[in-house]
Amino acid sequence: MEYSSKNARVFPRIRQAVMVALSLVFLCAVHGACAAYIIALAGGSYLLSRRLAGRPYGLLGVWVYGCATLLLARLSEGLPFAWISPRLAPLDHHRGLLRWHIHYNLMVLRFISFASDLHWSRGGKRTKRNSGDSSGPFAAAGTRAGIEGATGAELGALCSPEEKQQRRLSGKATEGPYEPHLASRSGGGGGGGGAAAGDRGGSSFVDYELRALTNTPLPLPYYSLLPFLEYVLYPPLYIAGPIITFNSFAAQRMLRRQSLLGPRQVLAYALRVALAWGCLEGLTHALPYNSIAKHRVLDRLAAAARAATSQSGLGSNSVGRLPAWAPRPLHYAITGYWVLIFMWLKFTVLWRFFRLVSLSDGVVPPENMTRCVCNNYDIEGFWRSWHASYNRWLVRYMYVPMGGSRWRAANVWVIFTFVALWHDLEWRLLGWAWLMAAAIAPEMVAKAFGRSAAVRRWYGTATFRHVCALAAAANILMLMAANLVGFVVGLDGIVPLAQQVLLKQPGFLAVVFLALFAAVQLMFWKREWEASAAGAAVEMGAGGGGGGRGGDG
Repeated sequence: MEYSSKNARVFPRIRQAVMVALSLVFLCAVHGACAAYIIALAGGSYLLSRRLAGRPYGLLGVWVYGCATLLLARLSEGLPFAWISPRLAPLDHHRGLLRWHIHYNLMVLRFISFASDLHWSRGGKRTKRNSGDSSGPFAAAGTRAGIEGATGAELGALCSPEEKQQRRLSGKATEGPYEPHLASRSGGGGGGGGAAAGDRGGSSFVDYELRALTNTPLPLPYYSLLPFLEYVLYPPLYIAGPIITFNSFAAQRMLRRQSLLGPRQVLAYALRVALAWGCLEGLTHALPYNSIAKHRVLDRLAAAARAATSQSGLGSNSVGRLPAWAPRPLHYAITGYWVLIFMWLKFTVLWRFFRLVSLSDGVVPPENMTRCVCNNYDIEGFWRSWHASYNRWLVRYMYVPMGGSRWRAANVWVIFTFVALWHDLEWRLLGWAWLMAAAIAPEMVAKAFGRSAAVRRWYGTATFRHVCALAAAANILMLMAANLVGFVVGLDGIVPLAQQVLLKQPGFLAVVFLALFAAVQLMFWKREWEASAAGAAVEMGAGGGGGGRGGDG
């Protein structure tokens, strides 16, 4: 990357000014008079970031500013103008198409990304990648040929310690966490191949390029007002994301002469978005489970069944005495499952539509929903493949600065609590977050035990595979319970549901566990196939067979 190129600076500055002007028009259309709040808060964040960059605890001030303003916006329901002055009350009738405080949480992430990247660039952290030395590692890794021709070990050598921690948590580590089902019978086979294959080997070039752009500090003049405003107000990603870091966004807008993806790949991506949208339309027209969960139909039916049984004098101690129309645990499980499918498909369409618009403009943000919701058996994998771009943001700006893996057991509680409060101020989301954090602790212990020397002699055996499948099935049950709390029955409904499943129909849980055990075997097989495909791709690349741009998974 030639940061000093005149052509890389002059034209983007003109385009930036035009884009910022269009973004302000867009902002006024979607938020009306409340666009003034966004501009004022963005200006305050920019001034604070510039003022505190490079200073000890400077980032703490930006974090306090972002969290405090987000809390104020949420608690005040968008800060009505009448609260400021009665003379401004008429402006409350012109608040635009969308509520600004609902989308402000994404703005806060962009504020923190800009401030952190500037802080680390000014402080000289994150290696010397901004020196422009053509002999440095990213002189090769920053190019398509350098990345496609690099082996896993070479890519690992290019990573800073912080980036290696990020790659480990996001499933891209060159020496990643061991995945038991990928072990060979000889006891070799670390998790590197499997982890790398976990997010589709075809997207490796785009993924490595995005990580290189994210972790490469820009020259300080690029952290100025126009790039900041273009970044935080960029229309294609403003409403819902995906989340992209400032370094990656600014580098793509100001330094690159071509997009990471060609027109054919963008067109193929558009067809995939259309297919996902068609599936969503078919699901919402054919299956009413989301409406059933939203209106608490099962709870109402259960209450009516108990009332009918009580009036008949039969009592309610036996499930067999309930009316035939009374909901059973199976109905709760099916409803929760299809609500999760609906949510996954809805967010897939939403995020990929806005990502498609961004791709059409030449900006490649990270992909969300990198794996089907039915193909997850651990909490880490579920989280990093669901809101993948947000996961990367959390790793870069929270997990690593808070100590990374050294304080991992404590960090997950802080991070999941932040995630819940960032989404919305609701107890059910806090309950979901704490269930996730509580479930991830034994998962981390089990994974650490699985990597120990005492267990390695069992690698590749059927016994080890089935034990892993049993643990994975139990993990899926925990994931189902957490998502039922967050999106179906709530905190107050999980106890009655558990009583139904554990006390009144214990055989149902055994059948579900057996089905999940069988499903996990298929998930293991799919990951083995992905690992084999990734290994074949590496061999082809080493032999000179890799050419052109990789797919975008």
